[in-house]
Amino acid sequence: MLRTFLCVYRCGGVAKAAGQLGLSQPAVSRHLKTLEDIMERTLFDRLGRGVAPTQAGVLLAAQIAAHLDALESAIDSLPPLSATAPVLLGAPSDLLSIHVLPKLTPLLARGVGVHCSNGPTPELTRTLLHDELDLVVVTKIEQAPTKQLYLRLLCEEEFVLVGRAGEAPFAPENDTRRFIGYSPAMSMARHYFRACWGIQPPAPALTVADLRTVVAAAAAGTGLSVVPRYLAQEALDAGRLSLLHTPLTPVSNSIYLATRRGREHLPQIRAAFELLCETA
Repeated sequence: MLRTFLCVYRCGGVAKAAGQLGLSQPAVSRHLKTLEDIMERTLFDRLGRGVAPTQAGVLLAAQIAAHLDALESAIDSLPPLSATAPVLLGAPSDLLSIHVLPKLTPLLARGVGVHCSNGPTPELTRTLLHDELDLVVVTKIEQAPTKQLYLRLLCEEEFVLVGRAGEAPFAPENDTRRFIGYSPAMSMARHYFRACWGIQPPAPALTVADLRTVVAAAAAGTGLSVVPRYLAQEALDAGRLSLLHTPLTPVSNSIYLATRRGREHLPQIRAAFELLCETA
């Protein structure tokens, strides 16, 4: 909070300070409000185009500026992180196994350790912003705090509507077959149905929080599902699954690799970005 206060004091505005700190404007405003509540003093007068420090704000800046600057200087003088420092990476398990781990062999060969965890994008992103992870795979960019993230395209995933081999094509007007989803929300199916027919998909009769199991269930005849093509392709090639609909334009979703903004230049993080995103 004190670092945020001092940056706003020197910049003369919340927006400019937010840009320098790599934070959102609401986050900067929350820091200031919390500090004012703690001190029981107003630290800035809000102007039409910026802020001006109150007498309490000027006094606080005089008391803390030299100390904070000394701390920043001490941190800057530390030796840089080694290019072989371990990388902490988070991703949904299917993307981790298909699009991430196969590309990391050169990094491991350099002696860089990679420690992986899996989970949904919102949970991993929160962990990343607390610096408990270095990199995360972001599957829903519209739900991500993009102003706080440095993002690069990892891959495009195509969604396909599949069922057991021999199933009839899907007819959206009157089809009553069961659906299998990754979750009750069925975000992939919603995306696909909106893009193809402008309607909502049927509610799932079965949900399984593992996309590879969803593919296996569809191949076993449990129901239909919308899944990423990269997970269904082996079963399609082997004749265990059938494509039940072919849209005029493929329905796809962009997948990104992210780190907290400001950390993209660290050697081991930069190396991971180059390996994972080089063919995107």
